[in-house]
Amino acid sequence: MEARTRFVQLARLAGLTNQTTVVTEDGRPLAAIAPIGAIRPDPERPNPAAAGWIRRIDKLRAEFRRQHVGLEQALEDAWRELDRMSPPGTDKQVDALRTAHADIRRPGPTG
Repeated sequence: MEARTRFVQLARLAGLTNQTTVVTEDGRPLAAIAPIGAIRPDPERPNPAAAGWIRRIDKLRAEFRRQHVGLEQALEDAWRELDRMSPPGTDKQVDALRTAHADIRRPGPTG
C-alpha cells in the first residue's frame, strides 16, 4: 500500500513540477516517472514494432498489386474471348453486359 501511495505522489509531483524521478534497483536505473509532456518519440530512433508493421504492410501491398495485375489480365482475356464468340451487336444480353461494364473495361479490338 505504501508503494502505491508513494507512486501516486511521485506521479503528481512529476505533473506539477515537470520533474522526472528515476526508479533504481541496486543503483541501476529501471524506469522513470516523467511528466506526460516529456515523453516524445525520438524521430531518429524509429519504433521497431512500427517498422515491422510497415514492412508487413508494404509486402501485402506488393502482393495485392501483383494479384490485381493478374486479375486485370484474366478479365481482359475473358472479355476478348467473349467478344470473339459473340461480337458486338449479335447478342443483346452480352451487349447489355458490355454497356454495364464499359466504365471498367479496357477498350478491346472492337472498341
